[in-house]
Amino acid sequence: MNRLALKLIALLVLLTGLPLAVAWWQSGTLFERTLGAGLNPVVGTALQDAVQIYGDFVASEKARQRAVARGLADSRALAQAAAQGRPALEALLRPIAAQPRVQAVTLTPLAGPPLRVAGPPMPADAWLLDGETLPLTDVPGYTHLRFEYGLEREILTRFERMEADVIRPFAALAADRANLADIYAYSFVGSLAVAVLLAGLIAVVVGRRLTRRLSRLREGMARVASGERGARVEPAGHDELADLARGFNDMAQRLQDSHARVQYLTQVSAWQGIARRLAHEIKNPLTPILLAIQQAHNAYKGDDPRYQRTLDTAHEIIEQEVQTLKRLVEHFSRFAKLPAVSPTPEDLSAVVSDVASANAHIAGIEVATPPAPVMAAVDKGLLRQALANLVKNADEANRETDRVPAVQLSVVPLAGGGAWIHVDDTGPGVPPADRERVFEPYVTGKHDGTGLGLAIVKKIVLDHGGEITAADAPGGGARFSIRLPPVAQAPSRAPSQET
Repeated sequence: MNRLALKLIALLVLLTGLPLAVAWWQSGTLFERTLGAGLNPVVGTALQDAVQIYGDFVASEKARQRAVARGLADSRALAQAAAQGRPALEALLRPIAAQPRVQAVTLTPLAGPPLRVAGPPMPADAWLLDGETLPLTDVPGYTHLRFEYGLEREILTRFERMEADVIRPFAALAADRANLADIYAYSFVGSLAVAVLLAGLIAVVVGRRLTRRLSRLREGMARVASGERGARVEPAGHDELADLARGFNDMAQRLQDSHARVQYLTQVSAWQGIARRLAHEIKNPLTPILLAIQQAHNAYKGDDPRYQRTLDTAHEIIEQEVQTLKRLVEHFSRFAKLPAVSPTPEDLSAVVSDVASANAHIAGIEVATPPAPVMAAVDKGLLRQALANLVKNADEANRETDRVPAVQLSVVPLAGGGAWIHVDDTGPGVPPADRERVFEPYVTGKHDGTGLGLAIVKKIVLDHGGEITAADAPGGGARFSIRLPPVAQAPSRAPSQET
């Protein structure tokens, strides 16, 4: 485990341990105070008083109803109404039966059916019904009075529920108050400790994963710093570290491309110096050699036919080889004196069309460009020279196969700016093993080639800040692709490589 992981784990343990200690210290006091407030004896007394109030209320209500019944039984109004007959009794009893909690008033006569006056209907399941039967002494024709009344069952139910849900649990808690604070404290701190432990384990796992990713990134940077420019880091996830890994890979790729570009241009610069010296050393003796053989050929006036044929053959061969050497010197000189790039904004479609028009004599040449202009900062003359070399090579490659000759120049704009220029042919193609080497000077597959054409093309492209690749064409043959950067990314002026 590395130092960063240990530091993260120690920090997480400290951050989780401090709240746990504080919670342990405060929980006992907090729960004791809470229980002290909740289990206060005053609260218990108040609950008991509530039960007592209920009993007193029931007793008071029954006493009140009995008093009403006795007052009615002893009243002169009842005796007078009885003397007047049943309608008068009913008129007297009906307001009394309609009073709250009164069910009915019944008078028992000496003979005949009882007189019963009922109040509003009371559902039996919602009321606790009771009654009081009193003898009648001064009411003519009647012996007893039955006074029926009731109490709402909901009142009793509510008090019973309060006793079961509040009073009894409260009494139990109050009896065990001494242990409750410790139980609550241990439960709270235990739950908090488990949560902290789980959080700590998760943090350790996450921290180790983060540090491993950082370690891989550090190792990748060390490998690149030691010269391993192909070193890359696998980006894992979708967070900032993954973005950092992708940024590192992009930086490493750019560094590798930049190093390859600088290395190639350095090699080209050295090759240009060699080419310049070769051109100088070869060109100087060519004219004396040609003049000498011409003079020897013209000076012979003899009549020896065999010698004359030998002299003619030598003159012809030397003249041909001198011309070949002059062409080679010309290639060397052109390669050695490539000018610096002076880019200006140009429409690549127009440049490609100009190259195709200048090479209209080539069989099967055609252009594919988008309708809208594709702008890039290029040196028009040098880019045309590079494309002309590629078109010439494509035409020569087409002659090596029996396919219908075709050379296609196409422009494909890129979404972020810049564009690809493709040059496709129908020749034998470039073997995968040779697709990097074909751009090196003096590497050629032609018996009379100098190996400088593609080297010149690559140098021109690199001076523009672009790249060139060789691949298979979609329809068979070779495809040489030039990628040119957007106008804002193009070099303002590439330095000359002349020495």
